[in-house]
Amino acid sequence: MSDNPFLKSFLPGKKRTIRQQSEVEIEPEVDTEEELEPEASSSKKKIVFLYPVMLLFCLLLFGRSFQLQVILGGFNQQRAEENRLRIRIKEAPRGIIFDRHLSPLTKNVPAFFLEIYPNELPARKADRLSLYRKIHEKLGLPLSQLEEVEKRILNQEPFVLKANMSQEEAILLESKITELPAIKISVKPQREYPSDSAFSHILGYVGDKKGQIGLEAYYDSYLRGEDGKEEIEVDALGRVKRILSSVDPQPGADLILSIDFGLQQQMTKSLASMLGKTKTKAGVAIALNPQNGEILGLVSLPAYDNNLFARGIQKEEYEHLVQDPTKPMFHRAIAGLYPPGSVIKPVIGAAALAEKLITPETFIYDPGTIVITNPYNPAITYRFKDWKPGGHGRVNLLVAIEQSCDVFFYALGGGWQNIQGLGEKKLRTWLSRFGLGAKTGIDLPGENEGFVPSARWKEEVKKEIWYQGDSYHLAIGQGDLLVTPLQVAQYTAYFANGGVAFQPHLVSEIHPPNKEVIKIKPKVAIQNLISPEDTRLIREGMRRVITQGTARSLNNLPFTLAGKTGTAQNPHGQPHAWFVAFAPYENPQIVTVVLVENGGEGSSTAVPVTREILEYWYTHLYHPNQ
Repeated sequence: MSDNPFLKSFLPGKKRTIRQQSEVEIEPEVDTEEELEPEASSSKKKIVFLYPVMLLFCLLLFGRSFQLQVILGGFNQQRAEENRLRIRIKEAPRGIIFDRHLSPLTKNVPAFFLEIYPNELPARKADRLSLYRKIHEKLGLPLSQLEEVEKRILNQEPFVLKANMSQEEAILLESKITELPAIKISVKPQREYPSDSAFSHILGYVGDKKGQIGLEAYYDSYLRGEDGKEEIEVDALGRVKRILSSVDPQPGADLILSIDFGLQQQMTKSLASMLGKTKTKAGVAIALNPQNGEILGLVSLPAYDNNLFARGIQKEEYEHLVQDPTKPMFHRAIAGLYPPGSVIKPVIGAAALAEKLITPETFIYDPGTIVITNPYNPAITYRFKDWKPGGHGRVNLLVAIEQSCDVFFYALGGGWQNIQGLGEKKLRTWLSRFGLGAKTGIDLPGENEGFVPSARWKEEVKKEIWYQGDSYHLAIGQGDLLVTPLQVAQYTAYFANGGVAFQPHLVSEIHPPNKEVIKIKPKVAIQNLISPEDTRLIREGMRRVITQGTARSLNNLPFTLAGKTGTAQNPHGQPHAWFVAFAPYENPQIVTVVLVENGGEGSSTAVPVTREILEYWYTHLYHPNQ
């Protein structure tokens, strides 16, 4: 062994000890390096050289240990715990939406989902792929779907493998997933809406746990509630071992609406029937309480089934909705823009009275046509006709509202005979004061502000000056003036209520769980624009529309009412039919607006719908002592 060079280089110390033991009585002990053998001296140098290397290695090892245990100890402990612990969200049920009589307009029904939690899958990819094959074999799910799970392996949110299962299917799958880690059957509250679509535009729908449109979106922060959670322990393969803690979800607040369920359905039925008779596609019906702005009914047709979205709408279904030329998802009552036609005339009459351009005793003679000569070229004339050939003869404001006399309102807008006329600036000012060109502030998303034209706008956009004829057209609700049906309802409420209009609103109370009820207080939107005497005069003119004017067919109802018909010219087809009303005349509790797109004469299409709405209201909702 002593002659083996391999051993000599690695075991010099041992060789030296043997020599010392064997020669202890023959030779004196060697004390200096010079007296050592050459091989021993070389081995000692090698050991001395290794000392700093070993020291450096120990220092590095100690430093890394210090970093892991002291500096990063808390972080690593947390990661270790995360590898063992998982948090699962327990979705909170949304608050329920009720009508004014506490009839539920929404429900939360249990929906069953087959879900896989990517962050609970095995850490090794090979183990995950093996699990995917087992899932495919046991549950029959396509491997392509499981490939999507692999792409989202870092996601915290569960991946839905199967949605909206029946309870029977969920029970069957529950027995098959016992040995499959990271997969769970979850029960979540799913929104359900009335099946007849009468409330679809009001309620909207929920998508991705959030209200998307309608009241669901506007009051989402109240309706949503607070999710709960449970902390679970899993093993190395992601299988649940036990539930460590659980916090129950808190449901969202309930909403109490001013809407009447029965009236809403009647309005929908009556309007849909008229659309069928006239072979038209779209219309609006509104009913509100002028005393506080509460919406009693709000209908936009055509409508859509919001349950499609609650269940998870399919691509083909969604494309069908958005490509439908009738635009069933468009909320016409608050976002549709229309020329108002003659339903604007009470506003124009009120402005002329306030500006002292006329009095109740101001008369003109209506020959049926106004002829205006071009001031720059007398050879050119313009003719502005009344709807009635031959005209209405001698007319004051009451007769003009009663008979919807265009010539009288031409004069109010642009001047004629003994009436000076409001002109562009005053027309724009008064239309704005009555809320046109601005949102009403209803508690729904997507409201349109409408459009009030001006001379400046016309010069910038049409490159033309404002003519007298523009004022004529504006005064009868034509030209470029555009309004929403809700705006018309609001200014009609001003006259109905004797000089005050409230901001329209749908929600009257909010009921948070275990908290004080929030009552929605009426907000004044329009007030004291004209004198009480002038307001009474406009009201009287609208009353005469019913007693001897363009809506005499309503004069046989068992209560008094007032109103105004309108037929608005439409460059895209047949005229739009309008009718506004309020009842009872002495103490109004309801204002109605009916619009039939391309419906022709307001007296022939919008008035009959209003009759059915008011008959239902009088039978079921009218309270004489209010």
